[in-house]
Amino acid sequence: MLDLRDRPVLFVGGGWETETKVRGLLGVGARVTLLSPGEHPGLEPLVQEGRLSWLRRGYQRGDLGGFCLVISHPADQSLNAEVAREARERGIWLNAVDDPAHCDFILPAVHRQGELVIAVSTSGVAPALGVRIKQRLAREYGPEYAEYLRLLRPFRAIVAETFPDDFEARKAAWYRMIDSPALELAARGEVQAARAVLLEALRHNPNPHPREGNAAVPASVSAPEVTP
Repeated sequence: MLDLRDRPVLFVGGGWETETKVRGLLGVGARVTLLSPGEHPGLEPLVQEGRLSWLRRGYQRGDLGGFCLVISHPADQSLNAEVAREARERGIWLNAVDDPAHCDFILPAVHRQGELVIAVSTSGVAPALGVRIKQRLAREYGPEYAEYLRLLRPFRAIVAETFPDDFEARKAAWYRMIDSPALELAARGEVQAARAVLLEALRHNPNPHPREGNAAVPASVSAPEVTP
């Protein structure tokens, strides 16, 4: 769950997954430099577009300077030991693909639906099992969850304003909203109805705190709008 937006990341490439993994890093907003003497035709357009820097040679000691994160996936896996040595000297986190002994962190199988991110890890024991579990989760958590989270986003501020000084009241309000039928309505495309259900769940406080009274939703935020 690292925020790599606009962060400098080095990918020591050449291995068979280089193109896929470089695209994954670019997809989360990292500033990627590829270090690889291999041919990766699928990445050439990204270089032309200015989205990827590519040094077309193998790893040399000193290459890790200036990077916050390194992924090592050379064609010759024995190079991982050298990359790991420099990474640890510099205090840079390293993932060596399919080489747990030289990893400071591992990459889970990830399923995304908008702002929903579900990560599955087998702690490096059996990545294929993680992928299969992710595929099962993908069938259960479909595109409706992306819409649902888009709908919920404005309620962060609304709940905070409605219960500014009472954590327990905020927590209870969130669970009332999440346990409401809003998800099912959003899945059917009934976004306005889902919004109304969430708002009603927020308003309805069966055990109001004395300071909150009936915890009326502030008029200024009582009807949140979600733009496409």
